[in-house]
Amino acid sequence: MPELPEVQTIINGLNRIVIAKTISSIIEKRQGTLVFEKGLKICEFGKIKSIERRGKYIIIKTSKDLKLIVHLRMTGKLIFEKDLNNTSSHSRAEIIFSDKTKLIFDDVRTFGKIQIVNSNEIINALQKLGIEPLSDEFNAEYLKNKLKNRKAPIKNVLLDQTVIAGLGNIYVAEILFRAKIHPAIPANKIETVSLKRIVLETKNVMQEAIKHNGTTISDYRSVEDKTGEFQNFLKVYSKKICECGVEIQKIKQAGRSTYFCHKCQNYET
Repeated sequence: MPELPEVQTIINGLNRIVIAKTISSIIEKRQGTLVFEKGLKICEFGKIKSIERRGKYIIIKTSKDLKLIVHLRMTGKLIFEKDLNNTSSHSRAEIIFSDKTKLIFDDVRTFGKIQIVNSNEIINALQKLGIEPLSDEFNAEYLKNKLKNRKAPIKNVLLDQTVIAGLGNIYVAEILFRAKIHPAIPANKIETVSLKRIVLETKNVMQEAIKHNGTTISDYRSVEDKTGEFQNFLKVYSKKICECGVEIQKIKQAGRSTYFCHKCQNYET
């Protein structure tokens, strides 16, 4: 699933390519991919004014006071295509521009959606999201307050989108490894000094991953249909041997694979 760095990389690409383009139509290739706000009747989409991110969501704002909210889910991706006659094998919707180029919403697993709403519409899913990890407001004090009543393992809590928006399984594993924190420690048992390390490494990992255009494990591609490169810099996720020479451990937490080093990440806070 695309996480914050992958989504931000996609947005960076879109900002280079489609800003100010006029949307002439949006074609649904698979029923249920486009979700319109109840009662919304669209005559014109207008020009793309801005493209923003909230957590793992892509928010495209147009000159006709509309928002296209794209959630890529498990395998969704956006591909810019200069030739209208070209498509992809898993195209679920296509945003057609007036200059005869288009943006393909490709999604193998078909879980992704494009929600089309008025610009002033409040989206519940966005309202429920937690803090942005690259914001100044994300600090040890915020994290301590959010974790004080959480007995679940720290790995599980960091994946909770209502706590921190945009983190996923790959990056949480990397963050905890760099912070030298065992993924099974109860969240409310972690001391302030360790929380500071989590905050620091979260920001570091996010910035590094964005710099390298995200992580491609299987499906993720940029707007130009290129793979990311941060998989070449992963230290623990899907690895066999830690840089310290010890075998990497793999366990299941909340149905997700967790990778960690029992030597580097001991069970002390």
